[in-house]
Amino acid sequence: MGIDDHRASLCAAAHHLAASAGLTSRTDGNLSVRSGDHVLLTPTGCRLDAVTPDQLVIVDLDGVVAVPTPYRPTSELGLHLEIYRTTSVSAVAHAHSIASVSAGTVVDELPAIHYTAAMLGGAVRVAPYAVFTSPELSELVGAALHERTAALMRNHGSIAVGSNIETACEHLELLDWLCEVYLRSVSAGTPAALDGAQLTEIVASAARQYYTPFPGTDH
Repeated sequence: MGIDDHRASLCAAAHHLAASAGLTSRTDGNLSVRSGDHVLLTPTGCRLDAVTPDQLVIVDLDGVVAVPTPYRPTSELGLHLEIYRTTSVSAVAHAHSIASVSAGTVVDELPAIHYTAAMLGGAVRVAPYAVFTSPELSELVGAALHERTAALMRNHGSIAVGSNIETACEHLELLDWLCEVYLRSVSAGTPAALDGAQLTEIVASAARQYYTPFPGTDH
């Protein structure tokens, strides 16, 4: 499948995220997919609920626009490219949801307080603060994503990855839900968290039952 073939699915994913309550607002958020040596991204300043296939921008892995267009790639281009350079994922989704921004200001790591955290690799790390669009932010987020499919960004938002844009968005939505659950839990007390052994057991059980959303099972 060529990079142009992803235009429709990327727009559909953008529209879906925009329709999810609390995940995006105004021009918040950006999405991308990789195919070979090229990346397709949402343009800077776009509203995810209205982005169209012709507005998407194709760049190479150095960030050079590969197909002439009047649009410019998202200002977080460097963040997306850093992830593609350092991992084998094929899609990235980033948003500024209320729950993820809030949780990212109060924890250094979001505990695994529900078994579905195993879908993200366990407890979710919070990348230390760095100014948006900076190389420092890209490096910090890359580190936070090590052996994870999602991360929080201090005073910024959330990011998730996947083998396709639909999976990346599912991980982003799950992270937002887990943040909301955590914030509600700590308002009532100290929430219990699952440990590494319990998460490993969850993944193993899912594999035995062919429960596909978990790592190590077919997607």
